[in-house]
Amino acid sequence: MSETGKIAVVILENAVETYEAQTQLANRISVFKPNSAEMQNAGNVMYRTVQQHAPVIEGWDMNGKFTDIIEETCPIMLGEPVNDAVSQRVDDMRDMGFWTRRGIESGRRQVSELNKRIAQLVVDTGTLYYRSNTVSGYDFISEAQTIKNERQSSDSDWTMLLNDRSTQKYSSDLAGRQTLQGRPESEAWAKGQIGSNVAGFDVFTGSFLPKLAGGAITATTTTAALSFKPTGGTVDAASGVVTNTDYRKATIPVVASAAYSVGMKVTIGDLKAVGLADKTITDQAMTFTIAAIPDSTSVVVYPKPIALDDVALSTLEKAYANVDTTIASGDAVNVVNLDANAQTNIFWAKDSIEVIGGEIPANLLQEFDGKKVITKAMSNGQVMYCVYDGNIVDMTLRYRLFTWYGLANLNPMANGVAVSYS
Repeated sequence: MSETGKIAVVILENAVETYEAQTQLANRISVFKPNSAEMQNAGNVMYRTVQQHAPVIEGWDMNGKFTDIIEETCPIMLGEPVNDAVSQRVDDMRDMGFWTRRGIESGRRQVSELNKRIAQLVVDTGTLYYRSNTVSGYDFISEAQTIKNERQSSDSDWTMLLNDRSTQKYSSDLAGRQTLQGRPESEAWAKGQIGSNVAGFDVFTGSFLPKLAGGAITATTTTAALSFKPTGGTVDAASGVVTNTDYRKATIPVVASAAYSVGMKVTIGDLKAVGLADKTITDQAMTFTIAAIPDSTSVVVYPKPIALDDVALSTLEKAYANVDTTIASGDAVNVVNLDANAQTNIFWAKDSIEVIGGEIPANLLQEFDGKKVITKAMSNGQVMYCVYDGNIVDMTLRYRLFTWYGLANLNPMANGVAVSYS
């Protein structure tokens, strides 16, 4: 291998090693690698299916009671590649340590960016929310456990990520818990992990958590009675054209939407959350997140409110119910994240957030343009690329280190935000 090739390998290996060591979020979400050709032909957008729901039908005689299947879907798309692009003159290539340090820094920035984007996605689109002034770390986390158990949203691995201030507030209490006793301190806090199985959560700390804008605003009201039902993809019988639907969203007409912003957590009227499995009404207000504001008189919310008592729904459609009743005209849309600029803590089920990995035919760069390409598959399935070449005119080496991915909140009802206040 040439000296230039060795430098490129050093950069990539150190970037990957650093990346792998700091994946608090990346290794705790689902990873999906689609067929590259299919993604190209679909414009780098595809629809993913989510969990089905089924009704419980009593009786011996099922005549006329057979149901169809509703397969809900939501989109996931590849974004732009995340790069580190460097050009250096040949006399800067003499010290291998120079490139070792750059590889480490590249990996640190790449994984920090991924962690930050995942956290922002949960803050902007997750629908679970609570605000607590408890001084007990266990009590703070167990509130999230209670909510997820009531909602019966997912049984997969659950993680909570605390911001630095919440970590400082709760760390001494959590360190005294049985989950950490007998473990070396260096192990207990390695890779930012505070504890495991704390009220059902693996708990980490992270400094990259975003803030959530909120505050006391004058609530708007709805301007129509609304009935929503679950919808799946359809196929046109004549043309064969497939039409996919984003199952998560509902457009709510309101008097005025200007005071609201994306990510705000709201309640609507007196809607109560319903357990997804057994349809038990929790007597707790259903929280929604503002996912978009398309105009001055409407908001888009996650999740779509499907009412258990909606007479317009079939037996199958009611199996997807997540609230007890329908929205009435004049229902208040109240903001529940009352802090103007709150530091967030986030929690999520592993299968609710997905990263989709993008791949390129890197060998074509070598064949058609003379570039050198090396790649490294990481433990979560993503690929990191390093493309490099040289220029004899100005005696420079260029390299481009990058990852390519997209993120989606497949199930906003299985992740959300917790705010600690004094």
